[in-house]
Amino acid sequence: MAKLEIILHEKGGDVTYKQNHVSGQKYLDFWELQEKIEAGNLTTVEIITSRLEFIAGLFSDDKLTPEQVLKGLDPWELDETINRLNNIVLGVDQDAEKKNQ
Repeated sequence: MAKLEIILHEKGGDVTYKQNHVSGQKYLDFWELQEKIEAGNLTTVEIITSRLEFIAGLFSDDKLTPEQVLKGLDPWELDETINRLNNIVLGVDQDAEKKNQ
C-alpha cells in the first residue's frame, strides 16, 4: 500500500498518483515552509503556491506538477487534500484523532 496517494481529475478521467517512500527531508521541508508562513511575510497566493509545490514535491513522478495538482482538484478538495498529505508526512494518525473526538 502506498504511503501517499492523490487522485487528480484529468481530461481522460481520474488519475491516481502514489508514493511509497517519503524521505525524512520532507518532514524538515514541511517545517521550513511552516516557519515562512508563520512569519507573515507571504501573501495568500504565495502560501497556496508554496503548499502546492510542497505537495507535488512529495511524489517522485515528474509528471506531477504544482499546476497539475491545482488543475486536477476541485476547489473544495484543495485544503482537505493538502492537510491530509501534510498529516501523513508529520505522522499524524487520523484514525486516532477521529476516535478521540
